Amino acid sequence: MKLVASFGLIKIISNEIPSWLSRFGNVALTTSGRGALSLLLNQVKPRVKKVLLPSFLCDSVILPFEKAGYELTYYDVDKYFRPIDIEFIKSSNTGIFLHMGYFGFFTNEALFDIISILKSKSIIVVEDVTHTLFSYHNKPIDNDFVMGSIRKWFGTPSGGFLASYKKINCKLFDDASDFINLRETSLQRKFEYMNSRDTSMKSNYLSGFKMAEVIIDEDTKPYKIDQTSEMIIKGLDNKQLQNFRRRNYKFLVYQLSGINGIEVIFSNLENDITPMFFPIYIKRNRDELRQALIEKEIYCPVHWPIPKQLNGRLNSATKDVYDSILSIPCDQRYQIEDMCSITNEIFNFVKE
Repeated sequence: MKLVASFGLIKIISNEIPSWLSRFGNVALTTSGRGALSLLLNQVKPRVKKVLLPSFLCDSVILPFEKAGYELTYYDVDKYFRPIDIEFIKSSNTGIFLHMGYFGFFTNEALFDIISILKSKSIIVVEDVTHTLFSYHNKPIDNDFVMGSIRKWFGTPSGGFLASYKKINCKLFDDASDFINLRETSLQRKFEYMNSRDTSMKSNYLSGFKMAEVIIDEDTKPYKIDQTSEMIIKGLDNKQLQNFRRRNYKFLVYQLSGINGIEVIFSNLENDITPMFFPIYIKRNRDELRQALIEKEIYCPVHWPIPKQLNGRLNSATKDVYDSILSIPCDQRYQIEDMCSITNEIFNFVKE
């Protein structure tokens, strides 16, 4: 319970699936997004064992399909993460089609109108809503399944889900104790480090997180979410989370738009969008800027390193996305003062 107390966004103690999840239908809570995909693959029988995936994605999405023996095919996206060749997707001979929006934005919107065409060909349609979990589209989307990683939004020990308006076979394994224990211990050490700034603790919690990811890379079976994470998820004050992220994002747009060498990818934040990160393109020296920020204890992830499965298979536009993107955190942990610190360090780097 000590870990639960570290989350300032807990509103109530509840046994109900919250509305921001139940809107997707029947919900099964898993330890991770990978586990949710594995649960999906355990219960579907596609017409061909072949999946069509976006070419810009994390290898954790590829892994469950690869381990299940699927043939992997890909469709390209442009620099704004919009699918490039709709006709190729419509004519594809695949068994499962996976699509997603990025960074909170419905960049996959052009695909919504062709989902019925894919389903008429008995293609199973899956949307990964990890990035758009707290964004709301005004048009119903007729997916067969929706899945995502919840822990990416607020750092719970575990948290993923599979949802559908169809019945879900919720046969989940009970014991993911090695992964959960590592995540809980590492999160606790991270909270302690944030309070004490004792640098000797940092490498300890970082190595713990890394080891936990290795465990779920090697074991993609669908495990049940742990009780601590389930309590946090069901009691979350999602409105506060959304408001903080939107406030921070708007500040970053104001500060970083028009800076030489930096391209803000999404400058218009509509009312129904909750951003996951603030993504930018660095036209040169992306890795040098990232390292300079790390030295100031500002950690900006790269979404994502090129998955090994895609090496040599990317068009030049998608490869440029992988090579130049940087994600600035804008989440509910941060105040405007923190956003100022980040932008000041970026300004200093650009000037130099």
